[in-house]
Amino acid sequence: MIKRTYLDYNATVPILKDVKNSLINCMEIGPLNPSSIHYFGRKGKDIIDGAKSNIKNLINANNEEIVFTSSATEAINLLFSNFDNIIVSSIEHLAVLSSSNTNHVIPVDKNGIIDLNYLELYLKKNVNKKNQTLVSVMWVNNETGVIQPINEVVKIAKKYECLVHSDAAQALGKIKINLEETELDFLTLSGHKIGAPTGIGALVYNNKLSLKPQILGGGQEKGLRSGTENILGIMGFNEAAKLLMNTSKIDCSRVQFLRDYFTNKVKSYSPNTIIFGESANRVANTLLIALPNVPGDLALMKLDLESFSVSSGSACSSGKISKSHVINAMGYKKLASNSVRFSFPPNDYILNSESLITVKELDRLADCWSNLELKTI
Repeated sequence: MIKRTYLDYNATVPILKDVKNSLINCMEIGPLNPSSIHYFGRKGKDIIDGAKSNIKNLINANNEEIVFTSSATEAINLLFSNFDNIIVSSIEHLAVLSSSNTNHVIPVDKNGIIDLNYLELYLKKNVNKKNQTLVSVMWVNNETGVIQPINEVVKIAKKYECLVHSDAAQALGKIKINLEETELDFLTLSGHKIGAPTGIGALVYNNKLSLKPQILGGGQEKGLRSGTENILGIMGFNEAAKLLMNTSKIDCSRVQFLRDYFTNKVKSYSPNTIIFGESANRVANTLLIALPNVPGDLALMKLDLESFSVSSGSACSSGKISKSHVINAMGYKKLASNSVRFSFPPNDYILNSESLITVKELDRLADCWSNLELKTI
């Protein structure tokens, strides 16, 4: 029987073994409701405080507060509910595009890099200082893996007294995040992208800023996110963050070797393959490609039958396969339904601790990819 190969880590990272153990230990402590003042309630509060401290250390957030949410999507919605004037890039995750409710969209180039000149000209012409403007640009794109020039975005935005948010769900665990250096005002994170369970995310915000809650009730999370906290999710996020901190650095050299090895095989076997964002600065684990004559949904089904679990470029919305707005924004409109994303483990630690992907498997995958083209000619 052929081993199933999972290459959809940008969608979710399997729960790490150490994280699973921490969840079991947490459940054995007892009924942990942090709102209770007795022993078990205090234990729950200690878990939350410890998790916030570790996550802040991981991203060097010395002057920030953290609000735990059910996901990065909820964190984004909470943040955006505080602003009427939001400017976003054209390649943002649907959580940003849908909740921002804005027509102020910054274009990108053929590699998916934000047009900084357009951003500056737009802010210079349109910013109304009486109505606080929020600029939101994702740190790493979930489809292409392209890294945005966040420091330059912040510099331009601050010039016009705007606040700045970055969706860092796809950056955490893949590249270094240092909030002391970037001077972002807001950051949103997702636990299951680094090996924690699903159902836990976070909003990180400058402690000099005030926000209004979106969900009202018992006043948990300093009044910003009412509802009994997801202790197991928070414990899992905490453990995954600690594992990243315990590595001397976020090493992705082996992951990049495998990604590049597969890329070269694909180029050799299928010269017609389009590689999106190839000449841009990308995270090591992500590859988005397309064959001009092969629909993405067909490619996914064929590869799944060959025991390869991958996704379409636009696979982050309730199991749907639709045209990729990212590819469309990059100027490849005719290929917006053809893209397929191969996302390897986010870093070498997760690669080595979970399941070692072999070059033999990648050889077979490249062969299957080339057969897709042959069967549609």
